[in-house]
Amino acid sequence: MVNHAMIRLAARELYERHGKMALQLANERADRLLRSGDQPALDTALLVLTEVEKLVMTPTPPAPFAFVMGRRGTAAARG
Repeated sequence: MVNHAMIRLAARELYERHGKMALQLANERADRLLRSGDQPALDTALLVLTEVEKLVMTPTPPAPFAFVMGRRGTAAARG
């Protein structure tokens, strides 16, 4: 089963490290896997590529989602 959270994390890390070049890198990886015949790895690479495309096409990629402690000691979502 595919862990979509890990796919998004991998795409975000690739994007944060390489910026818009991440799209080309993810595409090249998918091409290599297509030629190698490794279908499960290709499926994962295509999911990562799709997420990278979303990040590149978004004018301002969303900030990482984080939990911070509120004044009353309760967790508050921020991101």
